[in-house]
Amino acid sequence: MFFKEKLTLSTNTSILKSNSSQTTSTFLRTHNEARYSFKKAWLGGRFSAENNEQKAVITDSLTPVSQRFNAYEVFTGVGDSTSVFTEVGYKYRVNDSLRNNTLKRVNNSNTYYLDSRFIKNKRTNLSLYVNYRNLKSDDEPNADEQSLNSRLQYSQQFFENKVQWTTVFETNSGSLPQQDFTYVAVEPGQGAYTWNDYNSNGIQELEEFEIAQFQDQGSYIRVLLPNQIFIKTHQNRLSQTVTLNPANWINEQSNSKKFWSHFYNRTSYLIDRKIKRDGNNFNINPFESDKENQLGLQLNFRNVLFFNRGKQNYTSSYTFLNNSSRNVLSVGFIANALSSHQLNFNHKFAKSWLFNFLTGFDTNESESENFTSKNFKIDESRFNPKLSYLLNDNARFDVFYQYTNKDNIIGSRERLKQQKYGMSFTLNKNAKSALSR
Repeated sequence: MFFKEKLTLSTNTSILKSNSSQTTSTFLRTHNEARYSFKKAWLGGRFSAENNEQKAVITDSLTPVSQRFNAYEVFTGVGDSTSVFTEVGYKYRVNDSLRNNTLKRVNNSNTYYLDSRFIKNKRTNLSLYVNYRNLKSDDEPNADEQSLNSRLQYSQQFFENKVQWTTVFETNSGSLPQQDFTYVAVEPGQGAYTWNDYNSNGIQELEEFEIAQFQDQGSYIRVLLPNQIFIKTHQNRLSQTVTLNPANWINEQSNSKKFWSHFYNRTSYLIDRKIKRDGNNFNINPFESDKENQLGLQLNFRNVLFFNRGKQNYTSSYTFLNNSSRNVLSVGFIANALSSHQLNFNHKFAKSWLFNFLTGFDTNESESENFTSKNFKIDESRFNPKLSYLLNDNARFDVFYQYTNKDNIIGSRERLKQQKYGMSFTLNKNAKSALSR
């Protein structure tokens, strides 16, 4: 690296030559930057290149890992890169790949980007990154391909940090392999799946393979089949978090404020949608549904309400979850949904006793488009009280009881009732012994 007043030059270069009984290779990678700084701005350029050539000794031909690229970039910015700033840039890249045992140009790309942080202070943070690329292929049948990748992040604190708001929105353009899979038999205990011939036809069908419940039943592994089919996709992801924390009202004179200071609430929401791209259009609305072109969808909602959070003094929390997902595979779509209510209570009394009570009510649902035997809808309820005696900071003695009830209300209508009760003794110094029934 070289400095001279406002000019900075830097380079990072690697050169490697290797020989073996099967292959010979030469490798070159370099990254160079020149930057000139003004009072509140900067201007610069970058040059990057890589040349990787590997030859098989017997045939004296290049192997498929051989490739080469050259990239040229210019950029300019204004502001303070550690605080508020804006930078724009342009990059031109040429890619060479293996064609007829020689490295030939296969495509080139023009990339435009914006990297900025508009606001940064104790209460507010707002930043934006946008990258737009136009890829041009030298093969005439292949059309130009555009991609858009961006990230917008906004965080804000209101009312003396009593309300915290965070929003993150992302878009990504890419491709996904249209992946198929099969199951291969291995030695018993070496696999993760088992086969049940539900229809008694003696034919191993994909929907009849399940995760083994016990290790000795694992006689199959799942293997992805190779393919060259990729689907162009566009992804929109929006996450939102709102936190209410009036803990600093504890010292207020108002009784109502003191009451609310014992509560803490966090709400989070996520929507993540992947759609199949047709042409070079970009749909950046994460809420717009298109079932024909939708490849994946994830919706998560979670709310947690605390009372006396982290104090073990009548500490309570109520958690509500509502999650759903839908993914399109080569064998059809698979949809999953989970709705959960959970209550957790713990209280420390008489200095050394701790009582904990956990209860939950869940509905777990799964739907397969073509494998109806995989469908289920399970209602679950559970109760788990526990009483602990804390001998010291490193040792505790527990007495517990757990009741679980699961009902599958569709299909074969399986049912489970389970009760566990016992006691355990725990040492934190890497030693543990337990007795349960």
